[in-house]
Amino acid sequence: SPRLTVRPGIVAVPLRLRSAAGITLLADMVTLTPGTTALHVSEDRQTLYVHAMDAADPEAVRRSIADRLEAPTMRVLP
Repeated sequence: SPRLTVRPGIVAVPLRLRSAAGITLLADMVTLTPGTTALHVSEDRQTLYVHAMDAADPEAVRRSIADRLEAPTMRVLP
C-alpha cells in the first residue's frame, strides 16, 4: 500500500484584505489552487481558514497564500 508523506490540516490565514469582494476573490483562488480549499472566514473578517493537503509547515502555507494570492489581489481590490 502507498505511504503518503503529506500531512493534511487546517491552517488559519490572517487576512490583510478587508473588502468582501477581495476576501471572496481570495477564497475562490485558494479553492482553485490544487491541494487547498477555503473553508471559512471568521465573523470579523480577519482570518481565512484553509484546508491544505500538505500542512506540515503551516507558516509556509500562510506565506504562500499571502505572497502568491493575497498580495496580487490587494493590487486590484483592497
